[in-house]
Amino acid sequence: MIREKNHISNRQTVLSLAILTILIIIGAGVITAQYSYNPAVLQKDALLSTAEKINQSSPPSSDQSFLPLPQGLVPLTNSEVFDAQNLSDKINGKAELYLSAGFVRLVSQRFKDEQMADLWIEVFIYDMANGQNAFSVFSAQRREDGVPLDMTLHSYRTSNALFLVHGSYYIEIIASEASERVAQPMKLLADRFIRNTPTETVAINEMELFPQQDLVADSMALVSSDAFGYEGLDKVYTAEYEIDDTGLMAYFSRRQTGDDAEKLATAYRDFLVNFGGQVLEIQLPIKDAQLIEILDTYEIIFSYGAYMAGVREALTIDQAKKLVLRLYDRIKEASGES
Repeated sequence: MIREKNHISNRQTVLSLAILTILIIIGAGVITAQYSYNPAVLQKDALLSTAEKINQSSPPSSDQSFLPLPQGLVPLTNSEVFDAQNLSDKINGKAELYLSAGFVRLVSQRFKDEQMADLWIEVFIYDMANGQNAFSVFSAQRREDGVPLDMTLHSYRTSNALFLVHGSYYIEIIASEASERVAQPMKLLADRFIRNTPTETVAINEMELFPQQDLVADSMALVSSDAFGYEGLDKVYTAEYEIDDTGLMAYFSRRQTGDDAEKLATAYRDFLVNFGGQVLEIQLPIKDAQLIEILDTYEIIFSYGAYMAGVREALTIDQAKKLVLRLYDRIKEASGES
């Protein structure tokens, strides 16, 4: 009986040692995997939301692209994904612009042309959470030499790059050289992304508030934060105008309530005064409008309903008055009053 018990005990000991060995091997594998994981390598679902990523954990192959490629283009590098914590690693010096505008994620990858070995093209896909945020960075990054395109509502190209907004995404496609031969590959990449990325394109109706007379083409922009150097002024739409051969700007920001708009107009006026601006008397059919002279230019600030609005950088009072009355009339009309 004692011999039988010893035999069972020995067998249990061997079994326990085997299980312990297996657990050690599994633990070592987990540790190795943790240290070898590269967060810069894009998973197949890098553009999907967290909810959509459930049960999708297959790693990509070394030559995988995050979008279907047109014939003749192949991946040159692995895909990379960046979030708010490491965005500056990719675009050092510009990260704050994107972060302040609601940045969620950047996916980028470089491709090469099989027929032109010296040509490569890098694609940057910025997920900005919504269309307004995407337009904000699009307008802030707009290049003066851009040629408008009809790929999306907001799109243009330069000699070596293509820029566009698609739903909540802001896209930059940049080639290694400035030449006509890069135009077609860039356009094909943009088209493939648009066709393979369903998204709701939201028209930014606020821009219709800008008067069309004397408006500088393609000058409308959205400033997400710290507009005109004032940290309390955010979500500001701006547009450039040319009156009497000189430039000036119109702007507005829709707030939650009329009281919020009025308080913001007063706070911005005080901000200008603190930096040397002088409040001048002016007769305008706009309640509580303020004329400020600062740095040899004129600004007029007012609020109407939920809008805080105005003009700035005018060289004469007449220019400022002319444009601000047009803007006031458009906002008043849009509010349902004539």
